[in-house]
Amino acid sequence: LCLNTKRWPVDLSEMDLRLQKTMQAGSANQMAALEAAGLVKGEDTEVDIMGIMGKPTGAKAKIKRYTLTDAAKPFAQEKEVAVIGLNGKTSEKQTDLCWGKKALEKIVKWEGPMKFGDYQEAGITYTYKVNNLADWAKKPEVQAAFPVVKSTLDGAGTKESKHAIKLTSQGWEAKGLD
Repeated sequence: LCLNTKRWPVDLSEMDLRLQKTMQAGSANQMAALEAAGLVKGEDTEVDIMGIMGKPTGAKAKIKRYTLTDAAKPFAQEKEVAVIGLNGKTSEKQTDLCWGKKALEKIVKWEGPMKFGDYQEAGITYTYKVNNLADWAKKPEVQAAFPVVKSTLDGAGTKESKHAIKLTSQGWEAKGLD
């Protein structure tokens, strides 16, 4: 379970910061919550304003730049991802902050299996638990800024979810988790 903030450092414009009061789950409140938890550090700086062709215009913009702190390192998960842009397909490293691991609590209902020749598939309804929960994910300001953290934690043990499973030579396995 990660926050889905994959580009670091995070740069916020003056407009982003002005919207902070009206957008509870906006970038400015998210960074403020992470800074209060000690995971990021915000610094005021200036950057070049880029023109249409990606060249500097000579003008500068004031921003607040947030970088990960040493306290964030145990929660940082780096992944190499393919990016398709004007220069074709390239790869880049993305870093996300992860706050827990979703695990099966219990299977509530089982549907199937459906057979397609030798292939078998079934649907399960289950409840989940959250293991290895980061202390900072429990903070009300983090949950307010990242509503998915709160809804995931609130649903642990009670919210029913569905998933497909397939029969392999190793037994039943969840589909789509490769």
